[in-house]
Amino acid sequence: MHRVCRSLALVAAALAACAPTWKAPLVVDHREVARALHDPADVGARFDPKAVPVIAAPHKLRPCCAFGQDLRAEVGPVPVPLYKNENIRSPDELGPHGYDRGGASPERNGLVYTCRGGFLDIAHVRDTADKTLFLTLQLVRALPGEVTVEWPDEGTQRRVKLKALPKGLLERHGRWKTATLLAGWAVQQLATWHEVVTWYGFESVPGVSERLSAFSPEDVYSNVLGINLAAGLILDGEIRSREAYDTAMQAWLREALRRLGAVSKQEARAAMQAVDGRWWDSRKRIPEFTLVTRRYVHNDSPVPAWLVDAPDIRKTCSGQPPPLPLVLEQKIGEHEIAALVTVEFEFDSWLPERFPLPIARGSTVTPRDFSAIFAGIRAEAVEAFGPDFDKPDDG
Repeated sequence: MHRVCRSLALVAAALAACAPTWKAPLVVDHREVARALHDPADVGARFDPKAVPVIAAPHKLRPCCAFGQDLRAEVGPVPVPLYKNENIRSPDELGPHGYDRGGASPERNGLVYTCRGGFLDIAHVRDTADKTLFLTLQLVRALPGEVTVEWPDEGTQRRVKLKALPKGLLERHGRWKTATLLAGWAVQQLATWHEVVTWYGFESVPGVSERLSAFSPEDVYSNVLGINLAAGLILDGEIRSREAYDTAMQAWLREALRRLGAVSKQEARAAMQAVDGRWWDSRKRIPEFTLVTRRYVHNDSPVPAWLVDAPDIRKTCSGQPPPLPLVLEQKIGEHEIAALVTVEFEFDSWLPERFPLPIARGSTVTPRDFSAIFAGIRAEAVEAFGPDFDKPDDG
């Protein structure tokens, strides 16, 4: 009996020697483990502000894109012969990303249609991504202290002002995550202000009205998409240099379009044609204000997509996951982001005549004033386009 027990013990020991062990080398991304534990990856890590890349504020204009397709233009009352702005792109036509790349660039920006996010203005996506990168890098060096970040003028002087953070906030939420959340919120306010000033007649290029594109159907969703993509790749550590950021942004944008169900150029053109006469008017020419007849006046979170509701487009998008509203965080833990950071817009030489608030040179507007400004914009839009101007469907 003892010999049998001894034999069984030897067999068990041999089997144990052959069993898998936990000593095999494993490749683990510490950031993914941190996310699984809801613990920011940089909590407790040593921070060296000198290691943060230094880049200039983005200021170049990415020209794009009046909503519509095959758009014609006029100068004053005179039509421009042989001019036609096609606008629509397929995902594979888009060029490589370049930080703060403006003018005639190889980015080949345009409008892409997606089954889950509607139309996207790729120039807006890239613009807000670049702004989010720049502002995050500015804030992450300063945290937890206060800082003011000046921006190039756009109708007004613009500045982002961060208060000193409450004690313990960085220790709970991490330096980089805190910086990206603060920056993303502020960039959305800057993007909204761009829509506001163009509605009231500000011209980035003197003599070229942008009012037809203010709050157009694709703008808000595109802006928040760019913010979220930049925040994601920043937290993923893909910002060692401008070149690393450009490469990562191109890859993240491509994957975002895939996840959102981007369609072919022909299908996107069909989607745009389906809303001709509802969202835009092909009989009008650039820069007529009433070319774009639906306006998405929105600055809240989440941001629902405006989807084209037409039989052919529903068939194209059948089998896709549900529409994807985009979220822009409004809090860091229990703290409202709007109480920690704000954006100031100070009027100088440009003073619009019909602004809904009393203004003069030196007057300052903040996001707290947006609800009153939106009320004025909505009243004008109802008069110009009717009561359903801010709905994708006909009410």
